[in-house]
Amino acid sequence: TNKDGIIEKCDFDEVVEKISTLHHWKQNDDAFQKAQETVNKIWEGLRDRADRNKDGKITKEEWIKMWEESIRDVAEVKSFPPWQQDYMEFMFYANDTSGDGYIDRDEYTAIYQLFGFSNDDVNLCFDKISEGLPDNKLSKEDFEALWREYFVAEDEDAKGNYLFGRQKH
Repeated sequence: TNKDGIIEKCDFDEVVEKISTLHHWKQNDDAFQKAQETVNKIWEGLRDRADRNKDGKITKEEWIKMWEESIRDVAEVKSFPPWQQDYMEFMFYANDTSGDGYIDRDEYTAIYQLFGFSNDDVNLCFDKISEGLPDNKLSKEDFEALWREYFVAEDEDAKGNYLFGRQKH
Protein backbone atom coordinates (compact mmCIF):
# COMPACT_ATOMS: atom_id res chain seq x y z
CA THR A 1 0.00 0.00 0.00
CA ASN A 2 2.91 2.39 0.58
CA LYS A 3 4.54 1.47 -2.75
CA ASP A 4 7.99 0.69 -1.25
CA GLY A 5 8.28 -2.62 -3.11
CA ILE A 6 8.13 -4.72 0.06
CA ILE A 7 5.11 -6.25 1.76
CA GLU A 8 5.08 -5.83 5.53
CA LYS A 9 2.55 -5.91 8.35
CA CYS A 10 2.14 -2.12 8.08
CA ASP A 11 0.69 -2.57 4.57
CA PHE A 12 -2.06 -4.74 6.00
CA ASP A 13 -2.72 -2.28 8.83
CA GLU A 14 -3.17 0.47 6.24
CA VAL A 15 -5.75 -1.65 4.41
CA VAL A 16 -7.76 -2.00 7.63
CA GLU A 17 -7.57 1.76 8.20
CA LYS A 18 -8.80 2.56 4.69
CA ILE A 19 -11.62 0.03 4.77
CA SER A 20 -12.63 1.13 8.27
CA THR A 21 -12.89 4.69 7.02
CA LEU A 22 -15.14 3.58 4.18
CA HIS A 23 -17.35 1.53 6.51
CA HIS A 24 -17.25 4.22 9.26
CA TRP A 25 -15.86 1.75 11.81
CA LYS A 26 -14.26 3.07 14.97
CA GLN A 27 -11.32 1.23 16.54
CA ASN A 28 -13.48 -0.07 19.38
CA ASP A 29 -16.26 -1.34 17.06
CA ASP A 30 -16.67 -5.11 16.79
CA ALA A 31 -16.44 -4.87 12.98
CA PHE A 32 -13.09 -3.08 13.22
CA GLN A 33 -11.76 -5.61 15.72
CA LYS A 34 -12.89 -8.51 13.52
CA ALA A 35 -11.30 -6.91 10.44
CA GLN A 36 -8.04 -6.38 12.31
CA GLU A 37 -8.03 -9.99 13.56
CA THR A 38 -8.74 -11.30 10.07
CA VAL A 39 -6.02 -9.18 8.48
CA ASN A 40 -3.55 -10.28 11.17
CA LYS A 41 -4.42 -13.91 10.40
CA ILE A 42 -3.96 -13.28 6.66
CA TRP A 43 -0.61 -11.58 7.27
CA GLU A 44 0.62 -14.47 9.44
CA GLY A 45 -0.40 -17.03 6.81
CA LEU A 46 1.22 -15.05 4.03
CA ARG A 47 4.37 -14.46 6.04
CA ASP A 48 4.64 -18.17 6.93
CA ARG A 49 4.33 -19.14 3.28
CA ALA A 50 6.29 -16.37 1.57
CA ASP A 51 8.85 -14.87 3.95
CA ARG A 52 11.62 -17.34 3.20
CA ASN A 53 14.34 -15.58 5.20
CA LYS A 54 11.98 -14.78 8.13
CA ASP A 55 12.84 -11.06 8.26
CA GLY A 56 9.20 -9.87 8.48
CA LYS A 57 9.35 -8.52 4.93
CA ILE A 58 8.19 -10.11 1.71
CA THR A 59 10.33 -9.11 -1.26
CA LYS A 60 9.25 -9.26 -4.87
CA GLU A 61 11.28 -12.46 -5.33
CA GLU A 62 9.66 -14.12 -2.30
CA TRP A 63 6.22 -12.98 -3.51
CA ILE A 64 6.74 -14.45 -6.99
CA LYS A 65 8.03 -17.76 -5.63
CA MET A 66 5.07 -18.07 -3.26
CA TRP A 67 2.59 -17.36 -6.06
CA GLU A 68 4.24 -19.80 -8.44
CA GLU A 69 3.69 -22.53 -5.86
CA SER A 70 0.16 -21.40 -4.92
CA ILE A 71 -1.01 -21.06 -8.52
CA ARG A 72 0.35 -24.49 -9.36
CA ASP A 73 -1.61 -25.92 -6.41
CA VAL A 74 -4.83 -24.13 -7.41
CA ALA A 75 -4.41 -25.14 -11.07
CA GLU A 76 -4.12 -28.76 -9.89
CA VAL A 77 -7.56 -28.25 -8.28
CA LYS A 78 -6.16 -28.02 -4.81
CA SER A 79 -7.66 -25.32 -2.66
CA PHE A 80 -6.17 -21.95 -1.93
CA PRO A 81 -4.05 -21.89 1.20
CA PRO A 82 -6.13 -20.91 4.26
CA TRP A 83 -4.72 -17.37 4.41
CA GLN A 84 -5.71 -16.85 0.77
CA GLN A 85 -9.26 -18.07 1.37
CA ASP A 86 -9.48 -15.72 4.37
CA TYR A 87 -8.18 -12.88 2.21
CA MET A 88 -10.74 -13.56 -0.52
CA GLU A 89 -13.57 -13.55 2.03
CA PHE A 90 -12.23 -10.42 3.70
CA MET A 91 -12.11 -8.61 0.36
CA PHE A 92 -15.64 -9.69 -0.50
CA TYR A 93 -17.02 -8.34 2.77
CA ALA A 94 -14.86 -5.20 2.52
CA ASN A 95 -16.44 -4.53 -0.89
CA ASP A 96 -19.97 -5.37 0.28
CA THR A 97 -20.37 -2.15 2.26
CA SER A 98 -24.16 -2.49 2.44
CA GLY A 99 -23.96 -6.00 3.89
CA ASP A 100 -26.59 -7.33 1.47
CA GLY A 101 -24.41 -10.20 0.20
CA TYR A 102 -23.68 -8.55 -3.16
CA ILE A 103 -21.14 -6.11 -4.57
CA ASP A 104 -22.66 -3.43 -6.77
CA ARG A 105 -20.98 -0.77 -8.87
CA ASP A 106 -21.04 1.90 -6.16
CA GLU A 107 -19.46 -0.43 -3.59
CA TYR A 108 -16.78 -1.62 -6.01
CA THR A 109 -16.06 1.97 -7.03
CA ALA A 110 -15.74 3.16 -3.44
CA ILE A 111 -13.16 0.49 -2.56
CA TYR A 112 -10.98 0.80 -5.63
CA GLN A 113 -11.04 4.60 -5.73
CA LEU A 114 -9.92 4.46 -2.09
CA PHE A 115 -6.83 2.63 -3.34
CA GLY A 116 -6.15 5.14 -6.11
CA PHE A 117 -7.85 3.66 -9.18
CA SER A 118 -9.28 6.09 -11.73
CA ASN A 119 -13.02 6.28 -12.31
CA ASP A 120 -12.54 5.09 -15.92
CA ASP A 121 -10.58 2.02 -14.80
CA VAL A 122 -13.10 1.19 -12.08
CA ASN A 123 -16.06 1.42 -14.46
CA LEU A 124 -14.37 -0.58 -17.22
CA CYS A 125 -13.42 -3.31 -14.75
CA PHE A 126 -16.81 -3.46 -13.06
CA ASP A 127 -18.54 -3.67 -16.44
CA LYS A 128 -16.31 -6.61 -17.32
CA ILE A 129 -16.63 -8.57 -14.04
CA SER A 130 -20.38 -8.02 -13.68
CA GLU A 131 -21.28 -8.73 -17.31
CA GLY A 132 -24.23 -11.11 -17.54
CA LEU A 133 -24.97 -11.14 -13.79
CA PRO A 134 -28.45 -10.34 -12.49
CA ASP A 135 -28.67 -6.59 -11.79
CA ASN A 136 -24.91 -6.43 -12.48
CA LYS A 137 -24.17 -7.44 -8.88
CA LEU A 138 -21.55 -9.94 -7.73
CA SER A 139 -22.53 -12.58 -5.21
CA LYS A 140 -19.90 -14.15 -2.98
CA GLU A 141 -19.86 -17.16 -5.33
CA ASP A 142 -19.32 -14.88 -8.34
CA PHE A 143 -16.50 -13.10 -6.50
CA GLU A 144 -14.84 -16.38 -5.55
CA ALA A 145 -15.01 -17.64 -9.15
CA LEU A 146 -13.45 -14.39 -10.39
CA TRP A 147 -10.78 -14.63 -7.67
CA ARG A 148 -9.84 -18.15 -8.76
CA GLU A 149 -9.86 -17.12 -12.42
CA TYR A 150 -7.59 -14.16 -11.65
CA PHE A 151 -4.90 -16.55 -10.44
CA VAL A 152 -5.18 -19.39 -12.95
CA ALA A 153 -6.64 -18.05 -16.22
CA GLU A 154 -4.31 -18.15 -19.18
CA ASP A 155 -6.57 -15.85 -21.22
CA GLU A 156 -5.53 -12.21 -20.59
CA ASP A 157 -9.10 -11.10 -21.30
CA ALA A 158 -10.70 -13.46 -18.74
CA LYS A 159 -13.18 -11.64 -16.49
CA GLY A 160 -11.23 -12.52 -13.36
CA ASN A 161 -8.24 -10.57 -14.65
CA TYR A 162 -10.28 -7.38 -14.16
CA LEU A 163 -11.16 -8.05 -10.51
CA PHE A 164 -8.31 -5.92 -9.15
CA GLY A 165 -8.27 -3.27 -11.83
CA ARG A 166 -7.09 -3.18 -15.40
CA GLN A 167 -3.95 -5.21 -15.90
CA LYS A 168 -1.19 -3.29 -17.59
CA HIS A 169 1.38 -5.35 -19.49
